[in-house]
Amino acid sequence: MICRLINDNNIKKVDLEIISKDIIKPSNPTLQHLRNFSLSIIDQLMYDVYTPLIFFFPNTDKGSVKEVITKRSKYLKETLSQILTQFYPLAGEIKDNSYIDCNDKGAYFVEARVNQMLEDFIRQPDDHKVRELIPETPSTTESSKGNYVMGIQVNIFSCGGIGLSTSFSHKIFDGQTYFMFMKAWAAAVRGSPEIISPSFVASEVFPKTHSLKYSLPSNLMTNEFLSTKRFVFDSTALARLKSKPISGATHGPTRMVATSAVIWKATVNTASALRTFTPQSPHALLSMVNIRKRASPPFANESFGNIVDTADAICFPNSQPDLATLTREVRESLAKKDSNHIETMKGEKGHGTFNEILSTLNHLTSVMDKRDFVFVSSLLNSGMYDLDFGWAKLIWFHYMNAGFTKTVSLHETLKGGGVEARVTMSPDEMDIFECDPELLSYAMVDPSPLQFLR
Repeated sequence: MICRLINDNNIKKVDLEIISKDIIKPSNPTLQHLRNFSLSIIDQLMYDVYTPLIFFFPNTDKGSVKEVITKRSKYLKETLSQILTQFYPLAGEIKDNSYIDCNDKGAYFVEARVNQMLEDFIRQPDDHKVRELIPETPSTTESSKGNYVMGIQVNIFSCGGIGLSTSFSHKIFDGQTYFMFMKAWAAAVRGSPEIISPSFVASEVFPKTHSLKYSLPSNLMTNEFLSTKRFVFDSTALARLKSKPISGATHGPTRMVATSAVIWKATVNTASALRTFTPQSPHALLSMVNIRKRASPPFANESFGNIVDTADAICFPNSQPDLATLTREVRESLAKKDSNHIETMKGEKGHGTFNEILSTLNHLTSVMDKRDFVFVSSLLNSGMYDLDFGWAKLIWFHYMNAGFTKTVSLHETLKGGGVEARVTMSPDEMDIFECDPELLSYAMVDPSPLQFLR
């Protein structure tokens, strides 16, 4: 499946009609003393991109479709307004890469009708087709400056099923923050007494600065034509991967490490088939790490903002590293993000640590081909399939690349304890990557999400 961040041909794959566009503001105005919400240094460093995600819910209500969708749309708007009073920074505007003006600007909210049955739409989903269901603004190509922090589009299918799509600024959202917000919204929609309250401590622990010498390398982002495919590892394949011995290890790898390693190996093989590597030419896997539970004391799960770090693993393709070697490299890179390391990131003294991290990354990008970096993010164990709006169980979730040159996004499958990896790279690389024999011995390519409903 080929995707492009901007569709130059304006060829629509979805018969979709926009019904309404609204701005949803908090039900109560934000108090004056909360108007200036400071970003943390990690928020400041994040790429200024919007990440699109979408959830698909079937309609199991036996009432008329019109009544069902009218009721659900009304509840979504009302409850969004209510929870924006708790998550008030999301209704503001990011200013000067420094703070959020919590001015109750609101969230952009669109309602659309899709003239197709939900089951037919996701039978063999296409990344480019799914992108037509995300809000027109804020889009992946827009800056957060003066923009909405988030956009939401409720796509209602002919059967009454819903594709709930969101576009959130990465300047304030990491995966944990995103699912905290979605779970709070879902609880409000289904009328649950459960209250999920965000903890706004990140800027105190990781204070902002305007004196960093480096920023994240811009050449790891692209507007080029990209290809995205899904690789699904079932529980049997994962068991085989996790049983592979690793020298010096007392236990097998996690499924995140195991799947990252086998995908990295296929990526290295692909790169080696397309260009020459000298003995000194590296290839890098950059893993986004949620550091909440790695800190001592740990941060609360409800901690709001980007509370993450990047773990870098390096290999040298010329030496033809085997799977065990790459698995060990990934595991060791993650192990370095321990409580001692996190302690060096805290307070104003932590600014020096961030400068070192950025210096290393900028050096790597200056001596390496941008195609030889792979970004990995994981939403494993996030409980995404437990998201409950009181309608029906979520049947599929899709994460879309925000514009990175090469990415791997790891998620759970609906059933069976599997892992779905969404891999994005250039089309010429994907042509080779998707045929990698070792990868295909563990993963299925682009299976229908409907098979997990059986």
